[in-house]
Amino acid sequence: MILVAGGELDFNLGALLRRMRRRRVKFLSALLGAAHIPRLTIDLAKDRMRLDGRLVRPAACFMRHDVFLTQSLRTAEANAAALNWYIAIKGWELAHDDVRGFNKRAWNADTNKLTNLYLAARHGLRVPRTLLTNEFAVVRKSMLGPLIEKPAAGGELTGTFDTLETKLAAGTPIGRYPRFVQQQMQRPELRVFRVGDELIGFSLTSPDLDYRAALRSRLKPARVPAALGEKFYALCSTIGLDFAAADFMRDPKGGEHRFLEVNSQPMFAAFDAVAGGRLCDAIIDHLSAKP
Repeated sequence: MILVAGGELDFNLGALLRRMRRRRVKFLSALLGAAHIPRLTIDLAKDRMRLDGRLVRPAACFMRHDVFLTQSLRTAEANAAALNWYIAIKGWELAHDDVRGFNKRAWNADTNKLTNLYLAARHGLRVPRTLLTNEFAVVRKSMLGPLIEKPAAGGELTGTFDTLETKLAAGTPIGRYPRFVQQQMQRPELRVFRVGDELIGFSLTSPDLDYRAALRSRLKPARVPAALGEKFYALCSTIGLDFAAADFMRDPKGGEHRFLEVNSQPMFAAFDAVAGGRLCDAIIDHLSAKP
């Protein structure tokens, strides 16, 4: 039996649960919502988990840190609730080697975007010309052409460097924290998922700089170039990720793919829909496989 945990507003988990029902896969769920609070007790001495009044022993877990509850309620309490539910159930999974899950070797790894860019380059993946800086006045002295910017830790939409000063002027000096500044790449974008040992690719086109801004992107399945796939697979293995997605865009001069970043909890529902359920099937198959 597979335990699916996270937020009830997370449409990615909704897609996975619908696929499980269609395939008649046995599962139980712990989904947090504003009006639905699961009941959980984990007894360390007896090594028992009680979920909604029922003793359970899942053979596998799939969970996502819920960001949608905080977006809905906009309170610090909602953010704390989502984090503590994730830590509690993920902690139980990680404590049991016989329970299948994703990214179990990466649980204590700092998924640092800068570190991952260095590691990607060391694995032979090409990255755009990049500065991580808060000395924004000197950027133009070392970088030419259209530039994009995004915070070192993420959490904001990608923007153009030309509009950065306007954005910062509306805040306080403390808001001038380090940001990535990179040469702007070209679409179509290539999104590559690693699910267990499988690599699944998608082509993404959008009129927006950041396709998440207005959700006007067009997706379709795409072939993953063999050499790129091998290097990305090796990068994930180094970091300890067996469930992840990376984004690649094309260099405007040579047209070669450039690695942008890797995400250990990627959104997947929209990609799964255009692939006829292939991503959800790969997740289910990995979690259902016998040790």
